[in-house]
Amino acid sequence: MRERRPTKSDSVVGHEIRQYRRSAGLTQKQIASMIGVTGAQLHRYETGATRITASRLIAIANALGVRPDTLLASAAQPEPVQPAPLHSSDEMVELIQMFGSIADPRHRSALVAVARMMTAPAAQHATDETT
Repeated sequence: MRERRPTKSDSVVGHEIRQYRRSAGLTQKQIASMIGVTGAQLHRYETGATRITASRLIAIANALGVRPDTLLASAAQPEPVQPAPLHSSDEMVELIQMFGSIADPRHRSALVAVARMMTAPAAQHATDETT
């Protein structure tokens, strides 16, 4: 059975709710009253401690005067890919020396293209899905 614990996305959506609520000059109790929950429950939504159902998210969005997808947009953004740690500075020096010794500019360009392809987020995502 899968766990139903809140995720990072739940925290991000909660943060968005808090930002929009504060921008609107509303308190947690005011929004909570508008959507039919307690102030404590709204606090749990905003902190990401509790997951939000779709119907509740729609009610919150309506109370804030925004579209539900506005609250979800930040959570839908892919997380930035962290660069892999360098294995050694010796490898970097060797790579630079080898690259510098390639006489044909087309070969250097091809090598750069391969490196770009290997480090592109889409390529990284595809690699993650196949493993």
